[in-house]
Order: sequence, then C-alpha cells, then structure tokens
Amino acid sequence: MNVIAAIFIGGGMGSVLRHLLSSKIGSHWGIMLVNILGAMLIGMAYAYFAERANLRPEVRAFIITGLLGGFTTFSTYMLDFNLLVNSQRVYEGLAYLLGSIIVGILFLACGIKLAKICF
Repeated sequence: MNVIAAIFIGGGMGSVLRHLLSSKIGSHWGIMLVNILGAMLIGMAYAYFAERANLRPEVRAFIITGLLGGFTTFSTYMLDFNLLVNSQRVYEGLAYLLGSIIVGILFLACGIKLAKICF
C-alpha cells in the first residue's frame, strides 16, 4: 500500500469515528471531546513512532495523517505547535497557535458573509 492510499483509508475511518463519537455526545461538547482525545492520541502515536524509526512510512501516514487527521485536525495542529516549541521556535509556535485561531475565526466570518452575498 502506498502512502496516499494509507492516508485515504485512514482519513475515512477517522472521519467516521469522529462522527460516531461526537454524535453520541451531541453539540459542541462532543467535538471538544474528539479534539482533546485526538490531541492525546496523536501525541502517543508520535512518541511511539519516534522510537520505532524502522516502521514503514505507510503505517505512520495511515495512523497520524489519515486516521487521527480524519478524526480531528486539531490533533495535527497541536502536534505542529508542540514540535515548533520543542525545536526552540517558541515565537513561531505562538504565532502559529494564535494566528490559526484568530485568522481562522476571521476567515470563517468572511466565508459566512461571502456566502450570504453570493448565494
């Protein structure tokens, strides 16, 4: 299996898991739980794979990018922030963290307004 196929299959599975878990709880609290759980799981997966460099890239891509990325993009976002901070790029990490939230919210609002104008 190649990396793209691994991501594709894992992403579909992660998305279904996100739906099943978040719909059991309902509302934004279900999504919050998915995001927090996903952040913990991606941390565990990253640490596991860091110790086992001999694993095939398809396995890492399936679990981290596919399964957990499909489960929640929040987990990938937190991992990227952590990697920046741990590589002594604290200011870049903070800019990434706050910029993603602030700019993301602004673009969300722009998308809503744009949709109202266009549709």
